[in-house]
Amino acid sequence: MKNSGGTKQAKTSRIAARPKAVLQAKNPGLEGGQIAVNAEYLERIKVLSEESEIENYDFRAWLKSYAPEDIDDVVKALSQKYFALIDCQECANCCRVLELEFTEPELHMIANSMEQSIDEFKKRFVVQGIVKPCPALKGNLCSIYEGRPDVCRSYPHFEKPHFIFRLYGVLDSIAVCPIAFNAFEELKAKVKWSQYRARWSKRRRQIETEGNVA
Repeated sequence: MKNSGGTKQAKTSRIAARPKAVLQAKNPGLEGGQIAVNAEYLERIKVLSEESEIENYDFRAWLKSYAPEDIDDVVKALSQKYFALIDCQECANCCRVLELEFTEPELHMIANSMEQSIDEFKKRFVVQGIVKPCPALKGNLCSIYEGRPDVCRSYPHFEKPHFIFRLYGVLDSIAVCPIAFNAFEELKAKVKWSQYRARWSKRRRQIETEGNVA
């Protein structure tokens, strides 16, 4: 998972960075169909996700009611598309910034893979049940890749069933993971969110206002 420091970088002002379509179409590092990921690109998706927070929550609420019946298949296909376009070995952002709460068996497995006792591992790397950053990360590579926990294997979880019931976690992932960000943005286009966004968002603001008055 190596950052591509040699990639030509673009300006990252909030106005210039905001896309009208999926970010990958405006990625200055796009070569041969691949999306180059570096520190600037990761900062861009973080900024764009923060700027779109209200819209993304509106989209989440809309999906809960109006997602197509094949939403899991649509999201799975988008995930596979962007996994093919993005090299996780150029990124490893999830391993650095996510706060993960592993099960006890998973903690034992990680400790064993790192040739440490569970007591030593917990003392060094676990704070109030949370592991951050992942101690198995060496540079941009997972040192226990073959034995990594299931939560790591399936991240950002776009290929798991029941997508619309996991949307809060999705909203957390899009600011961290380029695959999640691009798949989520293209999902908006796939379900024609732009046709409903203004009316739906206006209605949600009205409901919120009425609730505050009450």
